[in-house]
Amino acid sequence: MPQNRTTCRPLVTATFLPSLGLMLLLSGCATDPTLKESALLAQVPSTELNRASALEAQGEAAAASEIYLELASQARPPARAQLQLKAARNYLSTGQTAPARKAIDAVSARELTATQQELLLLAKADLALLTGRPKDAIGFLERMQPRTLPRDLRAQRLGTLASAQRLATSPVAAAETLLELDRLLERQDERLVNQVSLISTLSLLSPSELQNLARGGGGMSGWAEVALLTQRFGADPNQLETAYRGWRQRHLGHRALPGLARAYTATLSGGYASGDALMVMLPRGGRFATAAKVVRSGIEAASRADQAGQRPRLSFADSSGASRTRTLHARAAREGTDYVIGPLLKSAVDDLVAGGVLRIPTLALNEATRADKRAENLYQFSLSPENEATEVANQAAAMGLNRALLLYPEGEWGDRLASAFRRQWRNSNGVLVGQARFNPTGGGHTQTLERLLASGDADMLFLVATADLARRLYPQIRLASAKPLMVISTSHVYAGRFEPERDRALIGLYFVDIPWMLEDGGSGPLSRRDWVGRSPEALAPLARLYAMGIDAYRLAPRLSELAKNPGTFYPGQTGGLSIDPVGRVQRKLRLGRFTETGPRLADDTGDTGRSASNR
Repeated sequence: MPQNRTTCRPLVTATFLPSLGLMLLLSGCATDPTLKESALLAQVPSTELNRASALEAQGEAAAASEIYLELASQARPPARAQLQLKAARNYLSTGQTAPARKAIDAVSARELTATQQELLLLAKADLALLTGRPKDAIGFLERMQPRTLPRDLRAQRLGTLASAQRLATSPVAAAETLLELDRLLERQDERLVNQVSLISTLSLLSPSELQNLARGGGGMSGWAEVALLTQRFGADPNQLETAYRGWRQRHLGHRALPGLARAYTATLSGGYASGDALMVMLPRGGRFATAAKVVRSGIEAASRADQAGQRPRLSFADSSGASRTRTLHARAAREGTDYVIGPLLKSAVDDLVAGGVLRIPTLALNEATRADKRAENLYQFSLSPENEATEVANQAAAMGLNRALLLYPEGEWGDRLASAFRRQWRNSNGVLVGQARFNPTGGGHTQTLERLLASGDADMLFLVATADLARRLYPQIRLASAKPLMVISTSHVYAGRFEPERDRALIGLYFVDIPWMLEDGGSGPLSRRDWVGRSPEALAPLARLYAMGIDAYRLAPRLSELAKNPGTFYPGQTGGLSIDPVGRVQRKLRLGRFTETGPRLADDTGDTGRSASNR
């Protein structure tokens, strides 16, 4: 997680500072001396300012914010707004969205300098992103006046805008924003980082969508062709380099840099430096031991396949007892470990969060219990069911669907997914026409379905179900629906093995899943296709954790880079990956659909959007 710093940096670096950290930096490093924070806060008691700064450095962002707000209550403009913005920034940096919103709402627009007006819009955009409202974030960012902004702030705005557009499931718009950012950058290394993100963003599209984009002409056609090359040859660096070299000879003058193919394949390697040490904390006993074994298999496979020639020294520690987590982490720091992956248990993640600032970049394989608690240098990576429910809402909204029905089973699991969908559907301005809970162990559900479908005119239904439940319910939904209705579920309806006879009932059902399960990663040494031939675990319910292990190995040395630049996007096996302002790994999933020959990417079935109805 990026630390809050007040030192000036070059206007544009290969990794951009996130807008939450940039708010302070701009006011202190702008070329206009009247905008320097020291000048803005000259009349504010320095003792209290220093105390707040010290609390920030100690990771006590909330306590620092309280001091800033108290000082703001006694200050005059423009110092008042500057203090309120500093408080909001600190609250946002720890995910405390409610007090951040209160601090932002207290800012009087009439008292703002021109730069503060832009910083306020950035703060509002960050708040919108943290509360699952990417479309609102886009609106705030588009209201900014980029021509009047310093160059670093223009770059930051574009990176944040691209991130919001991806979260809103608008990959082409995000790629166009990154192309605009490419025109702003000057150094080749900066542009390579950005161009890899541009190609990775376009890779969210299916091959057929990319082909249409390539044939359509315009500014994205050439980039779409490069993205198609990475989809086809990404597992073989030599083939990709040869194909890309030929493409460049046919596209003289295109902005794509000569080293783009090499940079892209380098992204798919470990990214470690010579002599690096990586420690993995996973439980060896208890009920999560089997899951940990699959994660470990993925990590070890990624290490074996790392072609960069600088594999880290890999060690494993038993974190079965959550209370031992901080002790293990401290030992790793003493022994010179460079990166830590784990722990896996939520209680163990909570233990690390309670420790405050961590000395080593650490990628936890779960999320803390409280979203408003964080520790510096701790990043959280989870394959949570709630993330999938949220993604269903995002995918449906992106397809123009806006009237939903919700069907979910009784019990904690069903309630969690239903709640996540409702929240994101509301954030997407969708209308929830009707909802119903059902007994997953009961018999027929005809009456429940009939009442639900009679709730009102809907264009989609979110079905929360396991594979067995979906085989029973989906045919009934199709029969009971008086009009074509798109039904979308989560990955829980696909166990990883397509059984033609049993799964005939699921043909037409949509679901979100990770690229690795839909074999979107090709046939390389880390593909599911390759693993299926070598391990029975590949067809087990925990198979997705293998892909998580691959991504964890590759993400660990890149955590700081991803966190510093909201525009950066990593093409992971568990989805398109980015890191939000509070250190959580965000995943963009793919939309699959059951066909007669098995699950496929929905956009490659030739039947998507509103035409993708039940027949």
